[in-house]
Amino acid sequence: MDKGGEVSARRPLWPVWITAAVVVVAIAVVAVAILPRLSPASPTSAPTAAPSLPGAPGHFADGQFAFDYPTDWAVISGNDYGATGVLDVIAVLGNGTWQESCRHGADGTMSWMSCGTDAVGVPPGGIVVRIYLWYGGPVVPCRGDTQANATLGTTAVRETVARSTTSWEIRAPGNEFGQPNNVFVEAHTSDSTELARAEDLVTGFRWLDSSYNGGCPAPVLS
Repeated sequence: MDKGGEVSARRPLWPVWITAAVVVVAIAVVAVAILPRLSPASPTSAPTAAPSLPGAPGHFADGQFAFDYPTDWAVISGNDYGATGVLDVIAVLGNGTWQESCRHGADGTMSWMSCGTDAVGVPPGGIVVRIYLWYGGPVVPCRGDTQANATLGTTAVRETVARSTTSWEIRAPGNEFGQPNNVFVEAHTSDSTELARAEDLVTGFRWLDSSYNGGCPAPVLS
């Protein structure tokens, strides 16, 4: 008996590869809906190392000289290795800010450097102390200039005061004032207590290298 007219139409079957593709697409859509959106990682810079000084906290010693300083003074800067070409900043201490004011450039085959006054920021009741070694500049003739105008402990110094800045020049062994190789301690403060602590630093200053000396021998005293 012919039952061809009673056979219901069959639904068309997809090929196996089409079915698999649909399943993969469905999984991908679900994954996109479930997973959180990940934003691209922002570039990060390596942390800058905090400045440090040779020796222990509160005690500087680099083989040439040594001094003590209050441990609550932060190390604002370490040695700048003669960045200005005239003086070598050994350390900058205190609770303010300090920045060298130098610009470098080149003009053809010639390089140049221009330095102005350092930018120093001192908070109320605060202090910034810069210790540096002067070794450049025009040649200064030896004049027998060894007369100090202040003595801190056993250290005879040349003291200079300009408004809220007090500077002490410490002669290198066998040197004169105003000559290369002398050490300067420069305190920026209007606070008498902090100024006294800077004076204590100068009082405890000592030379460690017996071979270190200046260019002008001290006159022999009879």
